[in-house]
Amino acid sequence: MVFGIDAQIKAMQSIWPELTLVAREAETAVWKGPVRPLLQTYLVGILYRAPMPIENLDPRRLQPRVSILSPALRPRPGDSEGRLPHVYYSPDGNVTLCLLDPEAGDWSPVDLIAETTVPWTIEWLAAYEGWRATGKWTASGRHVEAANG
Repeated sequence: MVFGIDAQIKAMQSIWPELTLVAREAETAVWKGPVRPLLQTYLVGILYRAPMPIENLDPRRLQPRVSILSPALRPRPGDSEGRLPHVYYSPDGNVTLCLLDPEAGDWSPVDLIAETTVPWTIEWLAAYEGWRATGKWTASGRHVEAANG
């Protein structure tokens, strides 16, 4: 069963009440709020649009988009992981986190964002903090380029 936007909102309110619903339009929702993986608290933004029943359920197009709103993510110049590891850069310069491998079936609209995306965001941020300190990326996963859209 694909979870609609109302079910996603209800689960988020129940499990992560500090992540506030800041925008809702039809089947799209945006949450903002703090998460603290290890040393620092980050303000995150999560954008999700629940699919229509007739849409192709391509997880690369339908996965939630997670951005770190503050503090700004900082690269390690010359690091082998790249400017920032496991992120997608949009043409306008915005960065979203690469949290899953869509080809591995890690996430689909039958999953609740509160049970998958938020814990994965915290894991990503913990790996980021470790990478900033050591230069080693410790989170699981494989970076896959995002589909346009």
